[in-house]
Amino acid sequence: MNKPISIRDLQKMSAKAIEALDGPTPVKAGDRTVGALFPLKKTDPKKLRAVLLRIEKLTKGRDHAADDAALEQFGPVDKTDWSLAAMKRAKRRK
Repeated sequence: MNKPISIRDLQKMSAKAIEALDGPTPVKAGDRTVGALFPLKKTDPKKLRAVLLRIEKLTKGRDHAADDAALEQFGPVDKTDWSLAAMKRAKRRK
């Protein structure tokens, strides 16, 4: 985690400076942490493909409906289709 930044410093930061942050950064008001800044980075397509293929391999044969039902007791479940095919379809729609 990065060194905290103050709200005052955040107001002075450019988009380029925020993008350059090395991951999540706490935002402080005095001694209190009031938020966190998560810079968005462009995804490396090769790494994304590798992660999606690994996810598919690990979830092959699982009962997704049963998994979702078990998780719903903890709160809303993200039912996004993260398969490689779904991501390719999403990319074509752009």
